[in-house]
Amino acid sequence: MKKRIIFLAVSFLGLILTIKQVYANTIFYENDNGVKLTQKEYDYISNLYWDGYQQYLTPNDYDVFKEMNFFDKKIEKQTINLPISRSTSVTSHMRTLSIAKSCNSNCVVSLVEAWNGTPTIKSYDVIGARISGGEITNIIKTIVTGNNYSQSYNDYQKNGNGFGVSVLVPNVDNIKTIVTFMTTTNGEIFGSYQHTMKNISKSVSEQYIIGAGGYGNVFNFRFGANGVYDGAPGVSI
Repeated sequence: MKKRIIFLAVSFLGLILTIKQVYANTIFYENDNGVKLTQKEYDYISNLYWDGYQQYLTPNDYDVFKEMNFFDKKIEKQTINLPISRSTSVTSHMRTLSIAKSCNSNCVVSLVEAWNGTPTIKSYDVIGARISGGEITNIIKTIVTGNNYSQSYNDYQKNGNGFGVSVLVPNVDNIKTIVTFMTTTNGEIFGSYQHTMKNISKSVSEQYIIGAGGYGNVFNFRFGANGVYDGAPGVSI
């Protein structure tokens, strides 16, 4: 009788583990790109970016997270609120800049700028990152999103131990700019988003070098871009 009870207990435990495994592998969400996510994977993307970024994932994006086993790793995140500067004035509206990382043998890093309102100046802003004591190994993706809007960028300007990319601010609501990149596990990462205070060309927006002490501890603007950007503080992790 005792052996039978033990057998039933072991069988019941095995059934519970099987149910949990099936639940863990159940598809919770699928986007228009054909990317399928479990509940655990969906929640991971929400924490690394925001709840809604899942719709922008491509199969290549998913493969990076899956092959590097990032879905099982913890996420560290830092966020600051920034005033929206317009010309020489500062409005009561705010924008948010956040940086998050998740590490295995390498780290995947997200840098997200979100507007809580619509900027008056819709020209070339810049977003980028710098690492001290480590190395940026790959820049995966830069995308600007908004209401019924999505635009990718891949013309990065690399300089030393960092990079920047110029993005055109669209005439839509709910604007977000997102950069995803990879780094080594050592060092401190600095992220910056700089909003232009007047209309400029793309070539002018690229007149900077990456370095400590610049805007957001990333961008040192020069020539025609000097004094054009709002000098917003950055984030680090």
